[in-house]
Amino acid sequence: MKNKKGFTLVELLAVIVILAIILAIAVPGITGIINSAKKGSFESDAKMIVTGIEYQVLQSTVNASTPPVASDTAITANVGEYGADPTNYTSVYIVNMNPVTICVESADTSEFGAYGATATKTVVTYLTDPDNTCALYVASH
Repeated sequence: MKNKKGFTLVELLAVIVILAIILAIAVPGITGIINSAKKGSFESDAKMIVTGIEYQVLQSTVNASTPPVASDTAITANVGEYGADPTNYTSVYIVNMNPVTICVESADTSEFGAYGATATKTVVTYLTDPDNTCALYVASH
């Protein structure tokens, strides 16, 4: 019996406990990093849409075409023209033209997850009230 080699039950349990502790520490940190990256990507996209609207306004003055206007509800379909993926957004409204301000919402199924925010070229302000959708925000401003 003395020549048998292997791990004892206590040694195996100790390794499992150590791995469980490491996993318990690592998973919340990784989840936070992923959520932070999604939020940052959403903010970047929102600012890019604002820049695209500004560019479209400038182009309209050069080409004598119709520029976007505040409360433009058709902008959701046009976000692809500004470099954003339209499938990520449930609504995009122009709230103000000076400075260009948009209200943007993404779906649960988007690459960002569900967010709602107003955005300018420099600032993204999240809609914290879950009932405060872009439609309600635009109607109240």
